[in-house]
Amino acid sequence: MMSPNQVSEDRGSSQFRHTPLQIIHIIGNFLRIWSVYSLYRYLSQTGASVALVIFSCLVPSSILFLILQKPWKGRPLANTQVVPSIINGGITALYFILWGKGLRSCGPHRAILAEYSGAVLGVLSAVLYGRRGNVWKKVGGLVAMLASFYFLSQGWAMATYSPFYILIY
Repeated sequence: MMSPNQVSEDRGSSQFRHTPLQIIHIIGNFLRIWSVYSLYRYLSQTGASVALVIFSCLVPSSILFLILQKPWKGRPLANTQVVPSIINGGITALYFILWGKGLRSCGPHRAILAEYSGAVLGVLSAVLYGRRGNVWKKVGGLVAMLASFYFLSQGWAMATYSPFYILIY
């Protein structure tokens, strides 16, 4: 048995156990951003219906999840859970349609950034109401997020409005 003050020998190696998960997380984020740009390009070039594209993307994934999860083998929903589940599905469908229309009209930069507006509020509440440890890291993250929102609101998401336009082109 170890005393609370004694440091374990393998404590430093615990970060290596999380490395594959971090790699998967980074690859997943990259693929998600790539898919948003691909969807934007597809929607802007073909003029396809947003609702039809979202529906055709979600049906195969729903079938895959039905096969993997097998919800019919589990406990059935209670009568009190049916109506909230249907309402949640309707709200989620409306969210996806509005997100797709926003992606088409605003572009991928602003659509991705708008998804992280909740993160800004989370960081802000962590700075204001959270524990006082690592306050400067939290404040730095908040300043970086607010700066990116400011720059994108000024049109820097479009290459022609960017101050770095001269360096790029």
